Amino acid sequence: MAKKKKRRIVVPPIKGTKSLGADYRRKLNQFGRALIAEVKQEVLAFLKAQESAYAMDGVADQLARIFAKLKGKFTGHATLSFAEATASQFVHKINATNKSKFDRAMARAFRGVNLNSIIADEGLEELIALNVHKNTGLITSLPDEYIKQVETIVNNNVASGAKYATIEKEIVSKTGVNSKLFGRIKTIAMNESQTINSQLSLRRTTKLGITRGIYRTSRDKAVRPSHRALDGQEFELSKGAWSKMENKYIQPGITDINCRCGYSPIIEV
Repeated sequence: MAKKKKRRIVVPPIKGTKSLGADYRRKLNQFGRALIAEVKQEVLAFLKAQESAYAMDGVADQLARIFAKLKGKFTGHATLSFAEATASQFVHKINATNKSKFDRAMARAFRGVNLNSIIADEGLEELIALNVHKNTGLITSLPDEYIKQVETIVNNNVASGAKYATIEKEIVSKTGVNSKLFGRIKTIAMNESQTINSQLSLRRTTKLGITRGIYRTSRDKAVRPSHRALDGQEFELSKGAWSKMENKYIQPGITDINCRCGYSPIIEV
């Protein structure tokens, strides 16, 4: 008797929710603006008051104490508490949204079969905890990076005898809305929302015994050429899609920073 050929069901990609990344970015931007305001207040007020004495002994020591105070404040308990709470809320919201979308997609694919008994014990606690810890670290790194940037600007200018107006202008121009700080925040919010969603999708998919998928890009101009070449390629979920252009396996949405790619799980029934 001929063996019955299995039917393949291609499930649409489990896409992330952009609003979660946008909300995360807004919260980090608020933190960033508060950080900038305080640094400017402490540093610029001192520089303006001491402009005529930049070359005098003790100015370097006073600046060092100001920056040490700022670093202590923004790497202390209050910042850590904010980082832990913000990261935890962000990661758990992504998890809840991903689970809801994943369950609906699989229910449709399995024609309404109740999957609770299969996926109830997901064992994702460790993955969630790791991402909370990672994002807590990313948030707490922001003040240190920003304060070091300002400290370098100030020390270089004071050492060269620059006027207060020159120092103020450089600090404002390099630490404003287009600064590295806000660029870093944008990257964190975008990348983490995409990466965490992709990690959760992959873990939930493989927990159901699904082993293969089809690579999907967002099919716009921003897609990397190496990722565009993978669009539509079938691959093993445990490895990722093999990229000849980059000579490596790529897990969509995970391997490369700010990757917006995903995959369609393949179910054989």
